[in-house]
Amino acid sequence: MNHIWTVLCQRSAIDFENNLVSIFNCVEELGIVMDKKNVSAPALVIPVELQLVSFWTVKDATRENKLEFKGELVDPSGKTIKEFTNDFTVAKDILRFRNRTNIQGFPVTVPGRYYFRMSQREEKKDDFVVVAELPLDVNISYKLLEDQKRK
Repeated sequence: MNHIWTVLCQRSAIDFENNLVSIFNCVEELGIVMDKKNVSAPALVIPVELQLVSFWTVKDATRENKLEFKGELVDPSGKTIKEFTNDFTVAKDILRFRNRTNIQGFPVTVPGRYYFRMSQREEKKDDFVVVAELPLDVNISYKLLEDQKRK
């Protein structure tokens, strides 16, 4: 299987009559406003729903193919803070394949550039190979939210 592209978005939809995919609200940056009183909070999870939508092509459609991939969320320091794996069997005579991965909540350790790293394991191989890295910039601004309520 060949990885062609992956997009990070808020949601996608597939029209089953004509097999077209629509991708809505592509995400490349998140802005967070935090209460200044919580500056020392170690980590937080932003309650956001995201999707990774990927498109793959099949190298050999004369047989059944297996797609095994791993996704990692890497923080600005290079630490993997979330990981998921999935595998699919793609039927014989199928030339291309799309998959959608839902992500519930986004863990944040520090402001900066995060990466969704997509890796694939080739059939009959032991190691995963990185096929895409999607950047997501996280900006955090601090305000006294208690004072905002009084205004």
